[in-house]
Amino acid sequence: MVGTAIEPDLTGHVVMLEEVSEALYRVDRMMFHLTGQASIRRVAGIRLGRVSDVTANDPDFGLTAEEIVRHWCVRSGIPYLGLADIGHDRDNKVVPFGPRA
Repeated sequence: MVGTAIEPDLTGHVVMLEEVSEALYRVDRMMFHLTGQASIRRVAGIRLGRVSDVTANDPDFGLTAEEIVRHWCVRSGIPYLGLADIGHDRDNKVVPFGPRA
């Protein structure tokens, strides 16, 4: 939805990311595009959930998923807020969102 007419205003919100069955170079490419959006630079920060079932990189990509996200957050001025206990797996957690009561 980022970069489209239906992109929500994420200003001041925490963006939580997770990924399944992607090579790390694809995670890097996704972060390049995501953090390149001016609208995303207005978020409160990014947290990284589980990146699971990572497909092989040949040659080895050389960075972990967290190192990739940290790199792009630093480069774009977006606060990296650490790991989040979320993901598409048995241990997935409910993440409440929406207006605060």
